[in-house]
Amino acid sequence: MEALRNFWSQRAPRERLILGAAGAVLLCAAIFLLLIEPAAVGIPRLQRGLPAMRTQAEQLDRLLAEVNSLKAKPQAAVLPAAEAREALERSLAAAGLKASRIVPVGEGALQITFADVPYAAWSTWLAGAERELGAKASVVMTRATGTPGAADIEVSLRLARR
Repeated sequence: MEALRNFWSQRAPRERLILGAAGAVLLCAAIFLLLIEPAAVGIPRLQRGLPAMRTQAEQLDRLLAEVNSLKAKPQAAVLPAAEAREALERSLAAAGLKASRIVPVGEGALQITFADVPYAAWSTWLAGAERELGAKASVVMTRATGTPGAADIEVSLRLARR
């Protein structure tokens, strides 16, 4: 600190004025670069992004409301094994799907094979079977076919049992 006082006192008044002005310019530049410029650039960028963030928040709120409403729905009725398989075959027919093969593989489990089935219709059926019949898919294997949007599918389902 003493060295700085000696340096300052050895300067002529005009030199002190020039050094003071240069210091003030440096201080103003530092304040601008550290405080004003980031805010001047960031605020408009955030204002442009705010509508998209609000839209995303609304979508998230709608999805959370849907999850809560699905949680509030009653669970699927548990059917005896024979009735569950018949209900599964009825749901396949209602969805317009035909399984090439349905093979029981264990207690309440079925291996179902579909050939050249529309994947969108099959996935919609599977979601409905899980929701309405309490079926749980444990293994799903798909293979694309030559038909656009269709696949050969093998699925292992465990049916809800009493």
